[in-house]
Amino acid sequence: MKNLFIISAAGLLLGSPAFSGGWEASRLDTSMMYNDGGYAEVSTTSISYDIMGTSNFGVKHKNAKDQTRTSIGFKAQYGNFDIGLSTYNSGAIQLNGQATAAGVSMVPSADVTVDSLAFLGKYRINDNMSAFAGLNRYEVDKSTVTTIAAIYEVSGDELVPVVGAAYENKEIALRVEAVIQAETDVALTAKSGLKAGGLAGATAVTGAKMAVPQTITVNFQSGVAEDTLLFGSIHKADWKTAQIAIPQNANTGAPATGSNFSNKTAYSIGIGRKINDSLSLVTSYSTEDGGGSTSGDPFTLTDGYQTLGVAARYTRDNMTFTAGYGYTKVGDVKVSYAVPNVGTLTTDYKDNDISAIGLKVGFSF
Repeated sequence: MKNLFIISAAGLLLGSPAFSGGWEASRLDTSMMYNDGGYAEVSTTSISYDIMGTSNFGVKHKNAKDQTRTSIGFKAQYGNFDIGLSTYNSGAIQLNGQATAAGVSMVPSADVTVDSLAFLGKYRINDNMSAFAGLNRYEVDKSTVTTIAAIYEVSGDELVPVVGAAYENKEIALRVEAVIQAETDVALTAKSGLKAGGLAGATAVTGAKMAVPQTITVNFQSGVAEDTLLFGSIHKADWKTAQIAIPQNANTGAPATGSNFSNKTAYSIGIGRKINDSLSLVTSYSTEDGGGSTSGDPFTLTDGYQTLGVAARYTRDNMTFTAGYGYTKVGDVKVSYAVPNVGTLTTDYKDNDISAIGLKVGFSF
């Protein structure tokens, strides 16, 4: 059973939820660090959001934009040391609320992306134990958010420390890994202005910031029968102390704005079956708790989620090809938000879902 651990890679396409807490898009994937020798991979996921909200004016509108996420990973082995480099889309707020037919919505339009470049070093203490540490650079690309009253532009970057440890028993394909990432503030370069004036009328505002939340992730896998692997994860993110905040701009009159994220814990479990030396099949289930059926945060579109996924992994020589599909059902939520000089606006999200298709190619050397 010692070679069974390789099929867990097929489940990775299913482990990153299509919708998650805060602004998280994809998580740091450390699985490549456990391949023997050198390894490189590239993956892409296309996500379709059927997130429809009905405003208190009776207008039904798609408020979440479709997305494509791509990641690249590379690792090399030097004796008992493994060095890895990974780039991936770690965050996104992609909304389209201000494009409603009525032109009045509490839901912002946003084109915010956060990209990460992570450098990891892992040391194998013995055949069973290993530890790793590294730095993850989060970069907020120059991004815009437009609300019913104002327009904001932000950018920034920061280094975040990452540490972890793992216990392995390859004879039974067992691995338990813990990954911890520290909460870190990110100072934002920002400007804001009234919506009517657009970005041309925006001016600089000081004191804007966001925070990368503290996260604790436990990944596990174990052989449970011949050619059969059980795997899963628990991912806890402390979003309540990791908000986005942009102060009021006294020069333009643009109001202060920010997030109201709540702490989230996501769980996933799956099973993989090795059909033959070339083909493995995987199915999985994942879920994340929500913040409740009502919310006062205009960035909230769901009350948690549940995802079912399937994937297949094909191996040929030193190449692996993985394809996966995930279907996500999101919880209903009603969002209310008080807009100055307008009143309380609402958006009601019901019976929404998300679908995702992923592809990954890996190369061992």
